[in-house]
Amino acid sequence: MPQFRLLGLSGSLRRASNSTAVLRGLQDALGFRAALDIFPLHAIPLYNEDDDAEHAPESVRALRSAIEASDAVIMISPEYNHGMSGVLKNALDWASRPYGRSVLKSKPVLIDDLIEEIRAASIVRAAA
Repeated sequence: MPQFRLLGLSGSLRRASNSTAVLRGLQDALGFRAALDIFPLHAIPLYNEDDDAEHAPESVRALRSAIEASDAVIMISPEYNHGMSGVLKNALDWASRPYGRSVLKSKPVLIDDLIEEIRAASIVRAAA
């Protein structure tokens, strides 16, 4: 039976990224039950429609190929201003294009964000 293939995307570029650490921990916990490959987003340029389609940069083509080859995608991001990081949003911009031909179409995706406990409590209190 072929192994289930997961692709991990970290929304942080830091060497000591908590988001990447979560993906590595998941990678270890999965063991032989599934393969989790972590795709680094460091080389993904800012989205520019002029550079898309057949002119997409090599790093973007590699990202799209990795997503296409996976059975599902796991995205972990630090919380920035009550949303995902710009790094992950930019990768999603590239992955979701060209319009109508997204490699994410019909692909199961799990997105989780990491927020600091103290700030999370403040956000919850502010919402109450």
